[in-house]
Amino acid sequence: MKTVLITGSSSGIGRSIAKRLNNKYNIVINYNKHKKQAIDLLLELRKSNPNVIAIKADVSNELEVNNMFEIAEKNFSNVDILVNNAGISHYSLVQETNYSDFKRVIETNLNSVFLCSKRAIPNMINNRYGVIINISSIWANGASMESAYSASKGAINSFTKSLAKELCYENIRVNAISPGVVNTEMMNRDFNEEEKEYIKSQIPFNRFASPDEIASLLEYLISDDASYITGEIININGGFSA
Repeated sequence: MKTVLITGSSSGIGRSIAKRLNNKYNIVINYNKHKKQAIDLLLELRKSNPNVIAIKADVSNELEVNNMFEIAEKNFSNVDILVNNAGISHYSLVQETNYSDFKRVIETNLNSVFLCSKRAIPNMINNRYGVIINISSIWANGASMESAYSASKGAINSFTKSLAKELCYENIRVNAISPGVVNTEMMNRDFNEEEKEYIKSQIPFNRFASPDEIASLLEYLISDDASYITGEIININGGFSA
């Protein structure tokens, strides 16, 4: 079986991806702070798939990223598919955003994509096979009061296109998924019920996406059925445009 490493997979979209891909791949769960959620997921997945491990790593830290990949490779030889999913949000006006908060968002959302991709690529090149999926956002186009988050996701889109051009000759595909509003812990934490109802009213489908709908798209994109798709930012937003 091929091996999938999913950053930030203890909750939200990452958790749904791990559950969706279980039994079809070796699964590497990555977490940083939410150990209990990660272990709960590990135990759940191992009921039907023994080839699941969980690794604590701050994916904005190069040493911890390298250690994570070393553990994954020790267990499964290679990381064939990398899902750069880890991300955090920050909601405030620019003039009220501390530089430390801005840096934290960029380091977690963008720097992690660079560090994990860079570490994964050499073995992918050696194997003449690899898939990298970056989780972007509809807000990559720019969202009021989310300048740091939007900047990080916009940069991910550009990075995705650049990396795809670099790696296509090595049979490595790189794409990004750009979700609209997804019903996750992050969404429920950042917005109250009134705000969520207003956002929902702006979506043609009049509902939020489920994390599993994002995982379903990702499952297709990493499969051989999508072998001719690279360098794309694929929207899944219920008809909503930011």
